[in-house]
Amino acid sequence: MEKPKIAIIGLDGANKTTAELVGITSLYEFISTIPPYTPPSWTSILTGVNPAKHGVIGWQKVQLKENKVKVSLMTSRDVKYPRLSELLESANLKSILINLPMTYPSRGIKKKDNTIIVSDWAAPEQTIFPKKLEEKYREYLVDPPHELYKHKKREYPKKVKEYTETRLNLYYDLLEKEDWNLYFIVFSEIDWFSHIFPEILGRGDVHLVKPTFKLINEFIETTKSIADFVFIVSDHGFEVKDKIFYVNEALAENGLIEYSKIKSKLVNVAKKIIPSKILVKVLAKTNASVSAVSYSVRTADAFMVEPGSWGVYLRNKNKVKDASNILKNYDEVFDVIEVAKIHKGPYLSKMPDLFVIPQKGVEFSHELTGKITEKTYKGDHEIHGVFSAYGEHIKENIKFEKRPRVYDIVPTVLHIFNLPIPKDTNGRVLIEIFDESSEIVQRKPKFTHVYSTRNQENQKN
Repeated sequence: MEKPKIAIIGLDGANKTTAELVGITSLYEFISTIPPYTPPSWTSILTGVNPAKHGVIGWQKVQLKENKVKVSLMTSRDVKYPRLSELLESANLKSILINLPMTYPSRGIKKKDNTIIVSDWAAPEQTIFPKKLEEKYREYLVDPPHELYKHKKREYPKKVKEYTETRLNLYYDLLEKEDWNLYFIVFSEIDWFSHIFPEILGRGDVHLVKPTFKLINEFIETTKSIADFVFIVSDHGFEVKDKIFYVNEALAENGLIEYSKIKSKLVNVAKKIIPSKILVKVLAKTNASVSAVSYSVRTADAFMVEPGSWGVYLRNKNKVKDASNILKNYDEVFDVIEVAKIHKGPYLSKMPDLFVIPQKGVEFSHELTGKITEKTYKGDHEIHGVFSAYGEHIKENIKFEKRPRVYDIVPTVLHIFNLPIPKDTNGRVLIEIFDESSEIVQRKPKFTHVYSTRNQENQKN
């Protein structure tokens, strides 16, 4: 029996409003990871497990050494759990992965004989695997125009549209001409626009983004005509933020950080001067950190390195309760929870010690600025993403037993393919999305042993 074709279309950062602006109907709530952040969330969607099992909590990984904070960039090599494409490889099924974080470099993905991989926007270079395809698609492997968004904000939407048009040549070609069982693509344009033009979250200034969103919608409609099943998901939602809370300043105010204000100021100035594209490439080569913390901290018992991760690391584990109680006293903080109470897995020791959860409308910053709070107006992440499903056996109106989560995509796709699901998945098969009379509902999910990350790491390329 021929295996179905399953497409997963990721709308990075889409909430109900922006997904509707793209033209998506029949939307359902889709719960992100804690934290609701691009690297851990897309990695959880692609693996079906929580960050303590796959090892990714942000763009950066943190190591504590004496009085220094060593920070380096996460890459594909840091994903410690098999991706969906690698599980499908075991069944000789073919996958195409486009723009997924933590898939660069491709050599960090162990099993990829039947997989095409296009690097995401955050990669130091735009590439495609296998390398033999690079010459054919080189003109379409362009970088996003992020250098414009600060200085030429009104030109940015036009340049993003041009970027999307160029990249779509590659996306359509792989969709229509390559043989595949899984086609997984992420459109990050929604996230970019939501950060820079928070007005669209209230349906304002939609003329700025509609041309690009129209292109994405047209691609989705074409995909529906080719795939047997189409899942549309976002890694997290978005909301307007009106206040910045400087977490490290709060910790410093309470004696948990001592730092040099001169060094901190120099680092913050350098970050504003150096273009982000160059900065990312420098970081990739030098393993340096953009965080003022690693340059300026003299002593720190507790500190935040990457605000999107909501994570606070503690050098002195005996001060977990102290740090938690200190941060809970600020009105901008909704709650502080030990990471071990939320995530379980072999890489828990690589995670922060605490998650600091912001109040609605509050954005965190790790910068050392000399102030605790500041007014702002921008868009940033929150936990409620979107889910939609299309296909011959998909119900028109779905009533979920419990809200779908980022971990549910992998077990659902594996069940459609009638393949075994890892027993240690954190997700479930979304069986209620299918017609009761369908063959998919009639058969029970199969499960297999816990996948060994150690075995995966020992495999040869």
